[in-house]
Amino acid sequence: MLAFFGDFSVSLNEMIVLAQQDFGLQIFREVEILASWRIWKHRNAIIFYGAFDGAALSLDRWKQSFKDEFGLVLHRVKPSVKHE
Repeated sequence: MLAFFGDFSVSLNEMIVLAQQDFGLQIFREVEILASWRIWKHRNAIIFYGAFDGAALSLDRWKQSFKDEFGLVLHRVKPSVKHE
């Protein structure tokens, strides 16, 4: 499960470093970038295609698209990193 609970008493940069330490895997940057990318794509779908595509703000839809895309990312990851 992907979850992030930030300490809002620290700066954004410190939050990212703490999240990376908590995550504990080498592929943190890829997960961070992919999550941001899927949020951006979900936002654009709502804004540009919402009335036609049935797109609506949905955490479940975002999570499913993240999982689908992350499965593709895992194909590029070295086996030694994948099974950490």
